[in-house]
Amino acid sequence: MIILVMVMRIYYIFNIKDEFVKLYRDYPSTLYGILNHMYHMRDNDLTYGYNLFNQIALPIDKEKIDRDIFVMLHNKMIYSKKDGEHIINDLYKDDVSILKVKHTHILLNSNKSYTEFFRILESENPNLFACDFLNSDYFFLTKLKTLV
Repeated sequence: MIILVMVMRIYYIFNIKDEFVKLYRDYPSTLYGILNHMYHMRDNDLTYGYNLFNQIALPIDKEKIDRDIFVMLHNKMIYSKKDGEHIINDLYKDDVSILKVKHTHILLNSNKSYTEFFRILESENPNLFACDFLNSDYFFLTKLKTLV
């Protein structure tokens, strides 16, 4: 019997302020460490985490990104949008990715380490930083050109 296991990657993508992008572009592990610490904070530290997050990250223009992704992909057979979720289901590339834009971050679930959504988001904003906290993976989307 063959058992197929689909590994899902969960990326949290943040809009990092310019001064922190300049500071951490060559040291992304330090930025990841800060965000990872906030991700794992206890409830009684949430006020501190919220203040720290607001020092590092900017809000995401949810309406603009939702609209731009829809306009770019709405004519493609692999794309659909339902209940605020952008979905790529590309059977030829075995890519199933679901993206949800929020005001504080973008949540991306994918069965791949690289999805077409990364290219689209990078063209929207060069300051986006992706973290997969479960797999300790992190990168600036602009660095993907050299990683892929």
